Amino acid sequence: MEQEFHITEIKDIPEGDAARLDFRWVIKRGKITDFAINVSLLEGGRSTDVFRVDTKHEYLHEQRFWISPKPKALETDYNSAFVEKKKEVFENYERWIKLFKEARKRGDI
Repeated sequence: MEQEFHITEIKDIPEGDAARLDFRWVIKRGKITDFAINVSLLEGGRSTDVFRVDTKHEYLHEQRFWISPKPKALETDYNSAFVEKKKEVFENYERWIKLFKEARKRGDI
């Protein structure tokens, strides 16, 4: 039997904006079989993707949108990746949002 879980957290960040952290995962027989983690910038009533790691498209990959819109493949198991990337999100989402906004301001994205 599969179980699906979702958690969304909204975090205030400097300059009056907010970050939305979305976590979704599916567990079957004690192992993660599918997941997605998203970090989005909430500003002016809009949501803009900043970071994503997921298992869609038949492989595990991440995207750091201030660097490139193209996904980068990851070579690790889903359980390890989910735990590692969830921790990384909580430690870095504010810095990622800042980097994203700086890249957008420069016209890089």
